Amino acid sequence: MSETEMKVTLKTVGSLEKILPHRDPTLLEDGASVFLNETLNFQIAYRSELRLRERVSVQVEGELKNYVQMRKAALVAVNYVMESPDDYYETYEACVMPDPLMPIDIMGLAVPCKSWRSLWVSVRVPETVKAGVYPTKFTFYGENGEKYNECTYNVEVIGVKLPETTLRNTNWMHYDCIAQAHGVKPFTKKYYEVFESYLKRYTESGFNMLLTPLFTPPLDTRVGSERMTAQLVKIKLDGGRYAFNFTELKKFIKFVLKRGIKYIEFSHLFTQWGGEFCPKIMATVDGKEQRIFGWDVASDDPKYVAFLDEFLPALCAFIDEMGIREICHFHLTDEPNDKHLPTYEKCRAAVKKHIGEMPIMDAMSHYEYYEKGLVDIPVAETPSYVKFAEHNVNPLFVYNCCGPTGGHFSNRFINMPSQRTRVLGMHMYQTGVQGYLHWGFNFFNSWLSIVQVNPYVTTDCAELFPAGDGHSVYPGDMGANGSVRSEIINEGFQDHRALTLLESYIGREAVLAILKEEGVEGYQVYPTSAKWHAAFRQKINALVKEQLAK
Repeated sequence: MSETEMKVTLKTVGSLEKILPHRDPTLLEDGASVFLNETLNFQIAYRSELRLRERVSVQVEGELKNYVQMRKAALVAVNYVMESPDDYYETYEACVMPDPLMPIDIMGLAVPCKSWRSLWVSVRVPETVKAGVYPTKFTFYGENGEKYNECTYNVEVIGVKLPETTLRNTNWMHYDCIAQAHGVKPFTKKYYEVFESYLKRYTESGFNMLLTPLFTPPLDTRVGSERMTAQLVKIKLDGGRYAFNFTELKKFIKFVLKRGIKYIEFSHLFTQWGGEFCPKIMATVDGKEQRIFGWDVASDDPKYVAFLDEFLPALCAFIDEMGIREICHFHLTDEPNDKHLPTYEKCRAAVKKHIGEMPIMDAMSHYEYYEKGLVDIPVAETPSYVKFAEHNVNPLFVYNCCGPTGGHFSNRFINMPSQRTRVLGMHMYQTGVQGYLHWGFNFFNSWLSIVQVNPYVTTDCAELFPAGDGHSVYPGDMGANGSVRSEIINEGFQDHRALTLLESYIGREAVLAILKEEGVEGYQVYPTSAKWHAAFRQKINALVKEQLAK
């Protein structure tokens, strides 16, 4: 059958192009190389010149077929218009763009007439596969079994394992949002069944550090209001004395450590944006559960300081019992500014005397906090990275959120080019930071958690944050659905791992020289080109392959 007779047009496309309905794909590729223990993503763009009144099915053939996952990239609305954007966005106007990666159900794929769609293909290569080139064929069939078209993508497996990341990466999990979206009570058996899916998407996105809710995390909450209780520590207050039960916390930590989490970060012990108040803390008092701390209690209130004086030693004893002291991190407050230094100093004093060498890490852009010895691991917003790097701060993490929006800084908004999201991994390698933080893995609320939203319909936290800022996964029938961006985020972390692998052969200085030659430096300088990025990553792979041959 000639191409003109094919009922469905197919094009194999790299992962870094967002397939838009009205635009012909341009990042065409018929194959790529991949290391063991790595995920290779590509797309099959499809459309028809006819109105097909049926669904099509897709059959995979080839030796790697058991490692292939296919999902359809669904379209969502991008309504938020960026303030202060630069010249490197896909669009500056309200539109629809591909993001949720949806499972292909028994009905198959709908092929639109004269409108491009994307079948997202992930090849997750285990360590057991032998080196070689594996042609992988995809055939589209009609409901009556008629072959509509086929395409082949050549996967070259390089026979060396991509090393585990050296980074500590976190993207805050919002446990109340899981409960709300799926109608399950936090930390029940049914909750864990759903949560396991979110955790799988989380680790597949390259994250290995997990926000752990000692108490309901005091994040993105309107002053005076509260979010659904998501508290792992059980507390009893009797006769002015506290009793702590860590059974649920232990269950949670054991559950996540068995599923790819390497580091624990405990939820903030004081409210966001300055630490002036207490988090919501529930306890059983005289047989009744009630809130004992919250917005109505100042962070330096003697009652709360006394509570911490009892709670933190008990928590540290629990940590030592589990043998996890080396992987634990603490938070005080998120994004304090220069006006909050005195409050932050009080908060640190109340906590640090109990936790000892276990580090305090917080997102902040003011070097003064580190200069005064108030934070052990500062997490600098990428535009503020230079302030800390100039003083050789180590360890140092970076973060981004609803900003930066300009200056070519990497971020993960839906209307940004995928390459702009992915390049963060190269920048993190080049700058030598030790970790990354983002606030919104699955925030399915409006800003300040005033109402719950449907992230398939409202992608911008009720028109306040850039589309996609609050979440990189979507709630599905039985758990989390990934996204184009969650896969691209992982690709960025895989780039970091690939550069680390090359470093093991030729040394860090030689790898830095290659990056400089290619024009990668800091967090703003890089070739703004998906074609360049794809070719450069294949160049890195080829250099490793050369070293293997030696």
